[in-house]
Parts: sequence; structure tokens; C-alpha cells
Amino acid sequence: MRSMRKISRQGYRPSGGENSFWLSFSDLMSALLLIFILIMFYIMYQYFDMYEISMAEIARQQFDLDQANSELASQQEKLTQSEQQMIAQQIRLDAAQKDLEDAEAILSSQQEELSKAQSMLTEKENEIAAQQEALDALSIQLGQQQTQIADQQQQLDNQQQQIEALVGVRTKIISALSQALRSANINAIVDGDTGAITLESDVLFSTGQSTLSAEGKQKIDEFLPVYLNVLFSPEYSSYISEIIIEGHTDTTGSYLMNLKLSQDRALAVASYVLSDTYAGITADQKTRLRQISTANGRSFSDVITVDGQEDREASRRVVFKFRLTDEQMIQQMQQILEAN
Repeated sequence: MRSMRKISRQGYRPSGGENSFWLSFSDLMSALLLIFILIMFYIMYQYFDMYEISMAEIARQQFDLDQANSELASQQEKLTQSEQQMIAQQIRLDAAQKDLEDAEAILSSQQEELSKAQSMLTEKENEIAAQQEALDALSIQLGQQQTQIADQQQQLDNQQQQIEALVGVRTKIISALSQALRSANINAIVDGDTGAITLESDVLFSTGQSTLSAEGKQKIDEFLPVYLNVLFSPEYSSYISEIIIEGHTDTTGSYLMNLKLSQDRALAVASYVLSDTYAGITADQKTRLRQISTANGRSFSDVITVDGQEDREASRRVVFKFRLTDEQMIQQMQQILEAN
């Protein structure tokens, strides 16, 4: 600018007042320019001052911002930790919730089972009550049965005594029969257990016949009074309930033929001793014998064997048996007692 003023002053030289005007104008412009420059310097100063203030403020704000960011980062880290803790807690809470649901399901199942068990327990209690009631009834019944058993035992004891007495009576009768037959020199076979007396059929009848021979009648006349004198004696008469005359044969011929023969022979003996004309026994003995005697044929159902072979001569026989009073019942009772 100064160069322009210098060129202007040197190249152009106005005269008089014109020169003065331009000088004034130039000075004015210079002053204005100076003012403008001063203003610009001031503005720039103010700008730089403001800039420094602003930079300081910015630095301060940046520091504050850094601190805020640091705090924010710290808070963010804390928040992240909190979130992780919350997530972990949520996981634990979810697990606890699942455990709770499982526990509730188990509890529900257990409650259902408990309800069923309670129902079963009630049923069992009812059953036990019913069983107890039945047990009480059975206990009463057992008491009654025990009383009955005691009574029955007493009866059995009495019956046992009767059995023993009857067994003793049978033994005495068998012994008395054996002794009486020996004393009378009568040859007859006496069964030591039953008292049955066997007369040989060949002595009484001819072979295959059912008519008593004279020798047979003599044999019966000798035997029967001795036999009845023992059985109908005052000591044993009340015990005798039946006298059985049995006919037996050997196995020669058919069963039915021998059955008829054995029946006819037994009947022949019974008819002989029970006839009105028979005088070998007393009238009282005949009357009693008619009341209690029976005649049976056994064919060859009970033959005599020796070493596994049939003894035909011994099988042909007539047997006199006696039965004691209530003997069959007593035998059954004796079997029960022996079983007990």
C-alpha cells in the first residue's frame, strides 16, 4: 500500500488544492486501513485469546470428558459385571425355577402316591378291621370248639376205657373158650385175635355136599354147648351182640357154585342147631341164639394159604364168630384214636 502511495506521489503530481485533497484522502484511507488493521489485529488477538480460552475450555472439557468416559467405562464395566452377575443369577434362578418345577412335579407325584397309599391304607385298615372281626368270631368259635373238643376228649377217654374194657373182655372170652374147649377135649382152631373158631368142613360134610353128616352132627353137639356156655355166661352174655356161622370152600369149581355150597353149608349148620327138635342146648340158649345168629357163605374169597400155596383141606371149613356190643363203632373209634 505504501508502494502505491509512493508511486502515486511520484508519478502523479497534482497541482494546488487537488493535491491536498488526494493527500487528505490518502491519509484518511491510510488511517482507515490502519484502523482496519488494528481492528483486525484486535479481532485476531481476541480470536486467539478466545481460541486459547476455548482450547483450554476444550482441554478441560476433554479432561472432564475423559474422566466422564473413564467413569462411564468403569460404570460400564461395573454394569457389565452386574449384567454378568444378573445373567448368572438369572441362570441360577432359571435352574432354581426348573428345580422348583421338578420338585413340584415330584411333590405332586408323591402326593398322588401318598393319596393312593392313603386309600390303600384305608382299604387295608378296613380289611384288618374285617379280619379282626372275623378273628374275634373265630376266637369265639375256637373257644366253643375247644369246649366241644374237651367234651369230645372226655367222651373219647370214656370210649377208650370202654374199648379197653371190651378188648379185655374179648381177650377173656377167647381165653375162656380155649380153656373150655381143651377141657372138653374138642379139637378146634381158635383165632387168638378175633376168637373165631374153625371146624373142618370135611368132618361135617361129604365132598361137594351141604348135608350134615352124622359125624358132623356129633361134632357140633360136642362143640356148641361148650361154645354157648362161655358166650352166654352171666359174665359175658351182655357183651355178645351177634354170632356168625360162615361157610368157606376151596377154589375147586366156579365162584358162584362155591358161593351156593358155602351158603348151603352155613345154613345147614344153623338150621340144625336152631331147629325145634335140637336138644343139644338149653331153650334159653336157643332163643338167644335165634335172636343174634346169622349164616353167611363166603365161597373161596378167604382161602387158607401155606407158603403162598392154597391149603384146600384147611380152606374147606365152617367158622363160628362172635361180635361184641357196638363192636363196629368201637373199631372205628379205635382207628380214630390210633390215628390221633
